[in-house]
Amino acid sequence: MANPEHVERLQQGVTVWNQWREKNSDLRPDLGHADLTGANLELYNLTNANLEQANLAGADLRNALLKDAYLVGANLYMSDLIEADLQGACLQRTTLAGADLYKSNIAMADLRQANLVGALLRRVNLVEATLAYANLTRANLFQANLHLADFKGAILQEAILESASLIEANFEHAILIAAKMTKANARRANFSGANLYKAEMDGMDLRNALLDETIR
Repeated sequence: MANPEHVERLQQGVTVWNQWREKNSDLRPDLGHADLTGANLELYNLTNANLEQANLAGADLRNALLKDAYLVGANLYMSDLIEADLQGACLQRTTLAGADLYKSNIAMADLRQANLVGALLRRVNLVEATLAYANLTRANLFQANLHLADFKGAILQEAILESASLIEANFEHAILIAAKMTKANARRANFSGANLYKAEMDGMDLRNALLDETIR
């Protein structure tokens, strides 16, 4: 459960919270299981914080620092994460359905089995992120950087990947039915065993990509 003192400090506002974090840089905030529904956490420093199974549905986390944060099983449904820093964060089984992550940094984050249905991921940085078996149905990844990202077994049905960088990304056994990948750069990407039925692939760069046993 969340540390009551940490929750109280959080509720005192961004200036108090960030100053406290700066003075106590070795302390890891414990906000696990906290109910932060609709909370205004814009610009908050939540680096390395424990937010396991926290309820952040509808929260405002624009430009928040969540680097290396532990968010396993957290609820971020319809949250605002525009330009947030989630580099290296653990987001396994996290609910991010409908969340807006425009231009956020999610590089090297762990999003295995995360729910990203309908999430807005335009121009995000997902370099070396792990999204194995995540659900990205109808997610918008327009111009996203997915270089070396792992989407093994992920569901990307009707997802938008137009003009995205898929260089060396792994889509092994991923479901890309009716995905829009027009003009995506997929050089050296692995689509082995992927379902590409009705996927829009006009203008894609597929040089040296692996397309063994794909369904099209």
